[in-house]
Amino acid sequence: MDSEPLSERHAVRGAAQMVELGAALGRLLAPGDVVLLEGQLGAGKTTLVQGIALGIGCAEPVTSPTFDLIHEYRSGRTPLIHIDPYRLQGPDELENIGYCDYLDLPCVLAVEWPERLGYLTPGDPLRITIEVRGRTRHVLVQRPAAMAHRREAP
Repeated sequence: MDSEPLSERHAVRGAAQMVELGAALGRLLAPGDVVLLEGQLGAGKTTLVQGIALGIGCAEPVTSPTFDLIHEYRSGRTPLIHIDPYRLQGPDELENIGYCDYLDLPCVLAVEWPERLGYLTPGDPLRITIEVRGRTRHVLVQRPAAMAHRREAP
């Protein structure tokens, strides 16, 4: 099996297209998958997670966990844990809020601002980078080798 990640580039215009892309990705995700979302403030990270939640089948409305740090959504085919450590100083604070406990759960973990994870960054995540250019979001999706040929959740 090829160990190289699969990279896809998408030009997204508007929130509806971002949700649609997220939903397509959500349909591929399985318990144990980790999604790391990078992009400036307002790039659309939470909007993409809203789509991921739809693809997983979550019925609850998805909101930004910027102030709560962690939101849990359990109504889909697998739990979705959405973490936003933007206000934290680094991995030690993440350990204090129970981040490591989620790594061992059968859930999908979506993390905004993954640079805050430091040494707690899990191996083989799905990496999503959103770059804003005018009204268009350029989204780079890098699937790990384990997900490279997945067409739907196992």
